[in-house]
Amino acid sequence: MEYFPITKTATGFHVEGIPDAVKLVSLDDPISRRLSDLALHKADLEFAPECLAAVNEVPKQSQVTREALWRSAIIDYGKCFGKSHARFQLQPKRVYKGEPSEAQESFEFFHSLRNKNVVHDENSYTRWIPCAAVNNGEKSYKIEKVLCLSAQASVLGQENYSNLNMLINKDLAWLVEDFDKCCTKITAELEEGSIDELLQINEATYQTPTVEAVGENRSRPRKASDRLFNDAES
Repeated sequence: MEYFPITKTATGFHVEGIPDAVKLVSLDDPISRRLSDLALHKADLEFAPECLAAVNEVPKQSQVTREALWRSAIIDYGKCFGKSHARFQLQPKRVYKGEPSEAQESFEFFHSLRNKNVVHDENSYTRWIPCAAVNNGEKSYKIEKVLCLSAQASVLGQENYSNLNMLINKDLAWLVEDFDKCCTKITAELEEGSIDELLQINEATYQTPTVEAVGENRSRPRKASDRLFNDAES
């Protein structure tokens, strides 16, 4: 899996570092859409460890910053699993196949942590406990103050940090292998066409999203072959 700088031209895009490329053609088939989804997952899985690494660069006194980076790592890791209409989601049983059972257990922990605590407030890891301070009865009033006690379980420890980092590394290794397999399949299929046929394919383009697009799903219509492809991978 390589990186190539892209520059925008008057008609589309130009790939730097590939001097013989004359056109960047658009691909729209089940394997190509999977390739796009894998690239999106890879971006999240590369951002997450950067957040983890940044945690160690922040002084322990800056608790808010450390917690924000920790939560960001969990959120971006978790985006690759679960439910989404815009891209297929990674399947933990496939990604961690052949790994010790601890890998699946760690995944379940962080998956629940993200869904029940970090993104949504549903479990007991964060609580506000209402209570009242009652005095000894020697005053004209009995209630000194009504309070809400804050209680939050600390999960940013060395063990959890190491486990999340380990999971992300395994995800990336699996993802890159699958990405390269997709590229190989796509290349083989395209090579079957003539150069004239290939150059007739529409050029790859990009349209800047509008303000209205912020509330719209990126999802596009999926063909039956897409569903069959994804089912075969689950």
